[in-house]
Amino acid sequence: MAYLIDEQKLEKIYLKSYHTIGRFKYNVDTLIDSPEISRHHAIIEHTQGNWLIRDVSTNGIWINDKKISKNLPYQLCLNDKIDFAAPGRSSFVVGDLSTDCQFLVSQSDSNKVIEIKDQLLLPNEQEASHIAYFDSMLNYWFLEDLFTNDRQVLIDGGLISIFNDQWQFYCSSPSTITKQLKNEVAQNIEYALSFNVSLDEENTHLTLNVASKTFDLGTRTHHYLLLLLARTRILDKQAGLEPELQGWMYREELTKALGIQMNHMNIMVHRAKKQLADACLDVCPEFAYMLESENGKVRINCNDITIVKGSKLETRISI
Repeated sequence: MAYLIDEQKLEKIYLKSYHTIGRFKYNVDTLIDSPEISRHHAIIEHTQGNWLIRDVSTNGIWINDKKISKNLPYQLCLNDKIDFAAPGRSSFVVGDLSTDCQFLVSQSDSNKVIEIKDQLLLPNEQEASHIAYFDSMLNYWFLEDLFTNDRQVLIDGGLISIFNDQWQFYCSSPSTITKQLKNEVAQNIEYALSFNVSLDEENTHLTLNVASKTFDLGTRTHHYLLLLLARTRILDKQAGLEPELQGWMYREELTKALGIQMNHMNIMVHRAKKQLADACLDVCPEFAYMLESENGKVRINCNDITIVKGSKLETRISI
């Protein structure tokens, strides 16, 4: 996580991907309330893997006791000393410039920081009520309630309310929304799912075949959830339902069939989506959308499913 250290207050100033510093209260990210500081004094920006600072002030900026040129980007380095308006005045030190994680900072206690490098269950794995995750197709971070499925976008610098506190989200890379593929998964790519479930249904092994490539996804708990959805889709096909109606299960049905609570079932859904997306990241990253959600329902959108139970073929169907 990238931050500066205020030498006077000895506080960390966490950096947004586009961070403004100045005297203009409510209109800058970091306020320096001093008359020699300009309303907008500096801009710090993360671009192409580097953190750059620009002087947009009247009285200037000094880096390591040398004044930098106005309106020209200057690359920051770890331990750089930054003085705003005059050497030795309003001094900050570059404490960290890493960009390998996102984080939430409590607004009631800046020492409370939650790092997010991947999917993260909150407040912890044992008592999870929320999940923070990155949607690779929408190119956004989300925070989702695992009980209600309500989710909100996490925007760099944005505030959220959770666990009786307000938190500010920091992300080194600004998000740009892209088109979501709805009810369509890689139309021009052939893909198939092969399940091998034990006789007691305690273990479910999954193989994904995409464009003549085979991906062994191993044995995971969430594969049984996918198996239940696959069986539902096959039964709906055999019953003559239209393709757009096939395979949908209410989340409540899934929790009952799995014998778990709603939040644990939703964790399994997220883990399944992530595994599918990661497995085919280079071939077709939208495979996360093979697992579709709509109005409290979930289904698996796959045209070719094989299920083997024990050593015998249970069913194989092309939908």
